[in-house]
Amino acid sequence: MAAAVIGRVKSGKGQSFEVKWEQSSRDVYVSYAGWSHVGKASSANEAMTKAEAWLYNK
Repeated sequence: MAAAVIGRVKSGKGQSFEVKWEQSSRDVYVSYAGWSHVGKASSANEAMTKAEAWLYNK
């Protein structure tokens, strides 16, 4: 199964980026400089939180 776009989050500078999450592998990606892998999450909600935290200083 391919990663699906689950929403958008804002960076600390106010830019908006798409977030993808692959349920089977639990991988989280953010559309920052291509698709950047930001970690793993057990749910879509956790994926959004991880993506937002990862983007905070970007």
